[in-house]
Amino acid sequence: MKARLFAAVLAIAAAPFVARAADEENPYKKAKVGDFATYKMTTKAMGFNVEGTVTQTVVEKDEKEVTIELGGKFMGMDIPATKQKIDLTKPFDPTKATGPMPAGAQAQVEKLKEGKEKVKVGTKEYDAKWETYKVKMKAGGMDIEADMKVWQAKDLTIPVVKMEVTTEFGGQKMEMQMEMTESGTKEPEKKKDTEKKDTEKKKEPEKK
Repeated sequence: MKARLFAAVLAIAAAPFVARAADEENPYKKAKVGDFATYKMTTKAMGFNVEGTVTQTVVEKDEKEVTIELGGKFMGMDIPATKQKIDLTKPFDPTKATGPMPAGAQAQVEKLKEGKEKVKVGTKEYDAKWETYKVKMKAGGMDIEADMKVWQAKDLTIPVVKMEVTTEFGGQKMEMQMEMTESGTKEPEKKKDTEKKDTEKKKEPEKK
């Protein structure tokens, strides 16, 4: 049952972002290698109340493309790290920002409403645009219908800051929330390794 819940959560998490690409300029054009965002994921369903985390990190970038790595934990299990490429020459497609839908999944997404609202991430507050959707999906042999709301902050290079989902799963109600808890820039590993080696070299006693 937990495996089916995990599959459903992954499917629903990716679903709202297949609706359409945004009209604004791709926000990843402002991203730098090392930029990251961490999300807290909370799911309530079938008597379970479980939490997890998802982290997205920019690992490569040139003038035309950004590569992001996604990983984290859910129900105490590691989420296998995956890499996604985002085409900077095209409008922002949030599908590439949150990872692909599960293999074989199909979704019909209807946008309902949109608006603006302030959203807090850590100690900072951002102007965000929210959109609501009705989603009908087939994934892992399951028929899923869901209502969802997604918030995006254009001032962030990783723009999705919050998502809420309500659906019926296995005859019971399921609620899921993903909320950005932290964003910033990590120091590239190569740079860290170089600095470590330089420090160790300086500590070596001079040979006479």
